[in-house]
Amino acid sequence: MISFPQILFRLTIALLLGAVVGFEREQKEHAAGLRTLALISLGCALFTIISAYGFLELLTIPHTTLDPTRIASYIVAGIGFLGGGTIFLSHQNEKVKGLTTAASIWVIAAVGIACGVGMFLAAIVTTLMVLVILFLLPLGERTILPPSSSNLRHLHIRVASISGQLISDIYDTCTHNKVTVEKLNVIQEQDEKEIGITCRIPDQETIARVIGDLHSLSGIKAIQANVQTPDA
Repeated sequence: MISFPQILFRLTIALLLGAVVGFEREQKEHAAGLRTLALISLGCALFTIISAYGFLELLTIPHTTLDPTRIASYIVAGIGFLGGGTIFLSHQNEKVKGLTTAASIWVIAAVGIACGVGMFLAAIVTTLMVLVILFLLPLGERTILPPSSSNLRHLHIRVASISGQLISDIYDTCTHNKVTVEKLNVIQEQDEKEIGITCRIPDQETIARVIGDLHSLSGIKAIQANVQTPDA
């Protein structure tokens, strides 16, 4: 059995490494932030210590065998529920969100397990790699990948009444401003009449111009537009 100072040291390292990655998620206002990832890493480390050292006395009992890896495997399965809870479909832009945060939870669980068995170097190196992925890879993606994916915008247009002529005028206004309409949804209920447009707008100036032109159309009451693309 390892000593209590060793246990405390392993738990502290696990907590700190989880908090470091959680801080990055916290800055971007994701569901699993500093406290969540710190708790996950700490809990995984403690589970691993219990699995590896908590039942050593049972080995003295005749015909008794233990498999310390079983608790670690259950940790991996249990972490899947936490990660799944951070994944959702954004109805605003119809994209799956939270995958990066779920993957962070999964990796931090492994970091906690590594701390629990005393593999500190592997845990620290993995944490550094995670930080590189979260901080530096997004910069590379913006440089290498085509910028069209970041031009996807969503306009929510509240109207007094919906007609074919109004929809045609909206299309013509978007085309005139070099805005590509990819999807159009019509919501027509008793108390709500709205036209939702998914389109590609190249820059902020075009957004302001097309919103101004749309406002000038007869029958449009209000326009709501997202001007930034949410982070992963």
